[in-house]
Amino acid sequence: MVRVPRSLPVGALALLASGLVTGLVGGVLGGTCLVATAAHAQDAAAAPDAGGGDAAPSRRGRRHGRERSKRAEKKTATPPGMQQATPVAIFGDWNVFVNGDGRNKLCYAIAQPQTRSPKTLKRDTAYLFVSVRKGENIQNEVAVMLGFPSKPAASQVKPGSAAAPTDPSLNLGASRYGLVVKDGNAWLQNPAEEARVVSEMSARNPKIIIKATSMRGNPTSDEYALGGFAEAMKRTRDECSK
Repeated sequence: MVRVPRSLPVGALALLASGLVTGLVGGVLGGTCLVATAAHAQDAAAAPDAGGGDAAPSRRGRRHGRERSKRAEKKTATPPGMQQATPVAIFGDWNVFVNGDGRNKLCYAIAQPQTRSPKTLKRDTAYLFVSVRKGENIQNEVAVMLGFPSKPAASQVKPGSAAAPTDPSLNLGASRYGLVVKDGNAWLQNPAEEARVVSEMSARNPKIIIKATSMRGNPTSDEYALGGFAEAMKRTRDECSK
């Protein structure tokens, strides 16, 4: 079933949109996970062309698989909003954050792409999130902030349509997973695949690639390194189990 968020949730997306934190800041991430309290639906309108952009350069973590202390020299961009989130740990390119407490606790692992193609295409910073929401028993929500309005999948425009070459997708090795998009954000089309995707991300795959086509017809590809992801996800689950 295709999942399409019809409106901004009470959680992170709304807070990201509120702009509590603005711009890009050196230091650890201060933002929160791209959470979707999405309704399950078969239809959605495509996000409008923002008129500007289809990318800001990503910044890189340099070590993988080992937790490091939070240091000012670690250059990681801050997504707009949710400065209340508490940075917990860094594993490779992946940062672990916690927000809230009790049943409202939100824990997530977040990263920026190492490489973006084409390099000359202007777009905003991208983020990939995997979140755990304790009170809702959500364990593996995969979401992407693309950094630009993307063309939707053919099946999102017309339910039942066959996949098109321009459909947004998440790619892990030989596996390809369709994405549903709204307002520059993306989620897996089939929520039942989330556990499998996270398991594959935690295995031996060295990278994950997000492919999409901008509203202006430009194909894009963002590559995220997965070194450290398994450790980051374990810490994310540990934090939300407390």
